[in-house]
Amino acid sequence: MDYQHIIVERSEPVLAVTLNRPDKLNAMNQDLIAELQEVIAGLRTDTAIRYVTFTGAGRAFSAGADMSGRGGPAPADRYEMANRARLVQFTGHDFMRALENLEQITIAAVNGYSLGAGLCIPIVCDFRIASERALFGVPETGIGIFYTWGATPRLTGLVGPAWAKEMIITNEVYDANKALSCGLVHKVVPHDQLMAAASELIGKIDSKGRLATRMAKKIINAASAPNFGDLYICEPEMVERLHLSDEPAEGARAFDERRKPEFKGR
Repeated sequence: MDYQHIIVERSEPVLAVTLNRPDKLNAMNQDLIAELQEVIAGLRTDTAIRYVTFTGAGRAFSAGADMSGRGGPAPADRYEMANRARLVQFTGHDFMRALENLEQITIAAVNGYSLGAGLCIPIVCDFRIASERALFGVPETGIGIFYTWGATPRLTGLVGPAWAKEMIITNEVYDANKALSCGLVHKVVPHDQLMAAASELIGKIDSKGRLATRMAKKIINAASAPNFGDLYICEPEMVERLHLSDEPAEGARAFDERRKPEFKGR
């Protein structure tokens, strides 16, 4: 099947997915997410594929959410805007859960910028391999929002609360080596060896019992996410409340105007 925003290459037992908006640093918009959701839905019953790799075209894995057009005037009805933001959360949560719950082994081969929403795919993949050029960060609070789609607890689970607070609250950008030292990635390799490293990992796993590997993944996922159901309920309401304030609109305008936002806490 042809896609507009991703490239999908099948070589059983591997499916390789490349985010393909290089002119936008593979920023994630609704169309790209919808294409990924379609691929994920097909994988649920595709037993010939046992491994899925994700990477990005060009110099980024994904630089985050596509902010195009978000800096315009806020809708006159702030409650409508807030409700729309709440509903978007359900799409994000469903996307993250669907990817996380695939029976296939998933590998993020992070080739460059992996920021905010663009870090969401790696943190729900089973393995993360970074090019030496990779950069990781969560810029959301800098534009007046917080890290949603269930990404905050997932990131905290990977790196611990101290590192998560630094990344999320201060917007500190980590290079590949710092990401390795805090546990965000499993391995750092030279840029031109990134996909070879993913293939090497697949070869190592493929020698193991297929049923045992699938069961092990499910047990580990279940053990590491006991309270995500509560988050699924409350996070959309928190997002709605945030968008009743001035801060998200001011953050988006400042981003578009390339200036420092002026947040007033209301």
